[in-house]
Amino acid sequence: MNIMRTKRKGLAKAKKEGKEFNRYTSSEMFIADRLNSKFLEWSPIFLGLLWSLAAVGRLHQLFPLCTAWTYVGLRALYIFLILRYGVQTDEMNKGLWLSTFPEYICILGMTLFVLPSLL
Repeated sequence: MNIMRTKRKGLAKAKKEGKEFNRYTSSEMFIADRLNSKFLEWSPIFLGLLWSLAAVGRLHQLFPLCTAWTYVGLRALYIFLILRYGVQTDEMNKGLWLSTFPEYICILGMTLFVLPSLL
């Protein structure tokens, strides 16, 4: 939905300026694509861990429950950070680290918590 909305805005802006719209050089489209890509990259891993925790009956415990909700909150924070700082193709995107690295820690924590039950 965000990609379609962003593309429509870009097309309208390009038409108004009498230019041709190119989604691959548009900074707005790059941000929308990055948001969508990150969602598609990490959702299967997060949901797989969440379902695994539920399947082994450990999701109701405090640590995995807090970790899962923290991950969801950090995903929401990522959206605001990327809209604030954007995505640079030539830099390390340090503004996004505030959300990205804690997300990885949440995924690792969930993995380490469910792994003994699956083995």
